[in-house]
Amino acid sequence: MDKLRTQMRWIMVVIVVTFLLSTFLMYDSGPRRGASSSGQLADYAVADVNGRRLMRSALDQRVRQYIEAQGTRDLASTDLPPIYQSVLEQYAMEQQMTQEVKDSGIVISDADAEQAMKDYADQVFPTREAFYQSLERSGLKVEDYKKNIAQQMASQQLIRESIGVVTVSEDEAIEFYDSTKNLFFRQPAGFNVSLAHFASEDEAEKVRNLLLEGRSWESATSGDVVDASKVINVTTVPMFVPESVFDDYLAPMKSLDLGAVSPVFEVASSDFAVGVKDEAVAEKISPYDEVSGDIRMLLQQQKERTAMTNFSQGLLSRARIVIHDPDLFPPQRENEVLPVSDVPEPASAPTTDTLSDDATSADSQPSPPLPLSDVPLSPEVVSTEVVSRE
Repeated sequence: MDKLRTQMRWIMVVIVVTFLLSTFLMYDSGPRRGASSSGQLADYAVADVNGRRLMRSALDQRVRQYIEAQGTRDLASTDLPPIYQSVLEQYAMEQQMTQEVKDSGIVISDADAEQAMKDYADQVFPTREAFYQSLERSGLKVEDYKKNIAQQMASQQLIRESIGVVTVSEDEAIEFYDSTKNLFFRQPAGFNVSLAHFASEDEAEKVRNLLLEGRSWESATSGDVVDASKVINVTTVPMFVPESVFDDYLAPMKSLDLGAVSPVFEVASSDFAVGVKDEAVAEKISPYDEVSGDIRMLLQQQKERTAMTNFSQGLLSRARIVIHDPDLFPPQRENEVLPVSDVPEPASAPTTDTLSDDATSADSQPSPPLPLSDVPLSPEVVSTEVVSRE
């Protein structure tokens, strides 16, 4: 049961971290690399996506943002082509998303965008003034941020309409339970144990003697008795320990009778323990009725992620990509499987992606790249044409 809850917590953590990164950490407010200048190559179009040119400066900035956000260091030259490929694919999906939002007729009102901005500010920042100060430090204007919010909300609406309502049937939940109950919902046999760790062997022996005299665990380990500076950890209530642990970490307690006090034993350097076996706990499997809600939540999240992956693959398959500088990207070999950048899942608050849709303007600021997924895409899904650089 703890494994299942841990998995679901990690899923939510991933979503929250992705959102926070795409909101501010990945946003580079510095100047763009311009056309030609001293010591730099002239800017040029590296690719066309749906008829829009993607300039080398814009692509390089997106790549830098991705590398900085990932904390990647000491990249070799051979590491760059796959990153360029993934960032290009992400840009293609953004452009295709923008086109499909327009084609669908989805429009977000200024009032709705402003309310979403205020809700986000109230949720994430201590005050709205702190939010506005953060925008200013990032070099963003409020109106531009609201425009971006509207774009994000429209994209999220398109995703919801495309994916629809994801449901989990009772049969699916029961099937999952039956196939995984020994893995997720089984608690092995073991014991409930009271355990105390001290930095001093003498302190552990003092507690042991008090327990042997008949003192309760609470009394023998209270702050009035033990030297707090020598306490490493003391359980206030018995903790469950599987039988297997008594073959390793708690081996000195393995042969103890219930209620018996263990000898003082050294767990590690300057870590001395004493404990009591309080109660034997039989192996059990949590019944379906107790865990069905958790199962449904996990299966729904898995289905939603699968639907998002299919949606992102569809966007990329419909985007028309023409590469002008093939040397930047991995060789386009037949039957090669390339990584696909994932489309962001609908978030509870808007992010700061794509304030401008002009990838060629020297005054525009390209949107930050979104986290890349490891979902492979068959080569026939992507329509990519390679031409020589003009």
